[in-house]
Amino acid sequence: MKLSTIAMIALLAGSSITSATFAQHVQAVRTVSAWNLEAKSKLAIKGYDPVAYFSGSPQKGKANITTDYNGAVYHFATTANRDAFLADPAKYEPAYGGWCAWAMKDGEKVEVDPTKFIVKNDRLYLFYDGFWGNTKAKWEKEDHAAQVKQADAKWKTLSGEDPAMLKPAEHAAATLKPQLDAMRENFATKAPADFIALYDKGIRDVAAGGVTETALKVGAKAPEFTLPDANGESVALTTLIAKGPVVVTWYRGAWCPYCNIQLREYQKAMPELTALGANLVAISPQTPDNSLTTQQKNELSFNVLSDKSNAVAKQYGIAYTLPPEIAASFKGKLDLAKFNGDESNELPLSATYVIGTDGVIRYAFVDADYRNRAEPADIIAALRALQPANLKSAK
Repeated sequence: MKLSTIAMIALLAGSSITSATFAQHVQAVRTVSAWNLEAKSKLAIKGYDPVAYFSGSPQKGKANITTDYNGAVYHFATTANRDAFLADPAKYEPAYGGWCAWAMKDGEKVEVDPTKFIVKNDRLYLFYDGFWGNTKAKWEKEDHAAQVKQADAKWKTLSGEDPAMLKPAEHAAATLKPQLDAMRENFATKAPADFIALYDKGIRDVAAGGVTETALKVGAKAPEFTLPDANGESVALTTLIAKGPVVVTWYRGAWCPYCNIQLREYQKAMPELTALGANLVAISPQTPDNSLTTQQKNELSFNVLSDKSNAVAKQYGIAYTLPPEIAASFKGKLDLAKFNGDESNELPLSATYVIGTDGVIRYAFVDADYRNRAEPADIIAALRALQPANLKSAK
């Protein structure tokens, strides 16, 4: 069975792949002084492992497997749980600083029984259980969403923290992922089994190579760059930052249909990005001529930049060399050297960063699986968190 060039490269396996991935969100306001932490050690959740709750089985963490995350100390049952937490802390930290969710509806800070909890919409809620009764049971008798809205408002008043900013994905529907998933399913039904296995292995090999570990994280200073756009004009990060926050996204090339879906979806988000004072640039290792093809084909209004030999991608720690088997499978079907102007067989991860006007990375999405991309809603939420009104308590 012969596949077209696009089908060959775009191939999505139907099987589930675990790849190294992280998505980090800016926390505009974080007031740990208002949290439920032990006074001296700053230990959270009385030493319980925050990640373990998401498997349905609360566990005490171990004192030798720990992290201090922005003023809150967590213990973990396993190193794998600690690594999962560090990949996405906003997902695992308890709501309302670890205070009782039921009591927070009335704006009260009440201690919790760490074994009484609810995980819903990727958010951990803890509850008091004692002389005054089991508040988890009381919570479950009422409407969850309505109670969350009430408790969120009270917690914002008490702490200044806005749960909508801390967990953007919980408050906005995904628009990009369903399209990427549909493509994955479509090609999974058409591709030969040996090809599916080859590309599955390729994704695992990229993840195992450690590129997500070298990728820059939230809080890092964004390396400066000046790159040519599709018309050969130079675009400098410093110039863009002087105007407002910058969204920098990497894509593989015009030959990648997942990239084209992503870029078109980002184009739809441009009115909101512009309203938030942001600039968006998309970077690939393609030559300027091929970048122009990408821009014209997808009718993009934002800058599409050429990063020769992945020089800037390497500074951001997101460049990798194609696994040999994948590079060999391209021969006769995709001339990557012609697209990129070199024989390196190097590509960037499909990473997206939001960079503040101070040049610091405030949001980061990195995934070793090229089929996954940052959601526009998450990018917009990160930009909203950078607005002056939301930053006033962050200093």
